[in-house]
Order: sequence, then C-alpha cells, then structure tokens
Amino acid sequence: MPVVTVQQSPGRTKEQKALLVKRITEAFEECYGVKPEAVTVFLQNFDEEHWGRGGTLHADKE
Repeated sequence: MPVVTVQQSPGRTKEQKALLVKRITEAFEECYGVKPEAVTVFLQNFDEEHWGRGGTLHADKE
C-alpha cells in the first residue's frame, strides 16, 4: 500500500490539491498496478515560519 507525503507551502486551491492527489494515485495505478483505494496521499502545509533553507527561516528572507 503506497503512502505519499507532499510537503508544501500553503496557497493551493482545493481543486489543485484534488488534482494532485488524483494524478499521484493514477501514477501508482499505472506504474505499480495497484487499485486507487490502496494509495494514500497526505498533503502537509508549512507556513513561512515553519521551514528554512540555508540556515534562515523562510519568513526572515528579504
């Protein structure tokens, strides 16, 4: 049973997220031959205060 976690910044619409989940599921169906109900997709949103790059929080970038 595939489990996928997508970590992203907020700002996508419900429709965009639904399409992403659909396409990820379809990819597993095609590549692994699994049924759609076997695929679980988690979408995690991280606002700018909860991630950083290069030693700096994204919220502190100029």
